[in-house]
Amino acid sequence: MFTDISMGASVLGKHFSVKDRHRSVLHEQLSLKYIHEEQTLYIKWDGEVSSSELRQGYAHIMNMVFTYKPQKWIMDLQNRHTIEKEDQQWVFKYIFPEVLRAVNKNVFVAIVMPVFAYNSLVNEIDGDELIDGDNLMIIHHFLYQEESRRWLREMAETDLKIA
Repeated sequence: MFTDISMGASVLGKHFSVKDRHRSVLHEQLSLKYIHEEQTLYIKWDGEVSSSELRQGYAHIMNMVFTYKPQKWIMDLQNRHTIEKEDQQWVFKYIFPEVLRAVNKNVFVAIVMPVFAYNSLVNEIDGDELIDGDNLMIIHHFLYQEESRRWLREMAETDLKIA
């Protein structure tokens, strides 16, 4: 489900036509919502995701980024199957730098995922992808969503004091 919780708006129609036969597959694999009260973008991937579906999903995510410019993200990957190494690198090389340019502030990403998957996610990046001028993308791994929310609140408070 792709929704803006406080406005109830669906962004699904912006990327798919009624005739798109792949719509239901992606709809089952990606939940995306922005909650205004928390100023947080929630992303949840489930199941097996092909390269094409991953890119399609990130088109939805970027639509939300351009619309709301969220500094705080919770990305729940607990139930997503492992994606190809090239797809992981694509996200870090192309998506995250674009996010930093669009938001134009520090971005805090709380990733909720099983411990065994964490090393493969961050092993191949050099960090340049997570910097744009004076802005940083700070990524932290969590086992539980509540823990990630607490960290995001602390990071947002710290970032506001520094700014």
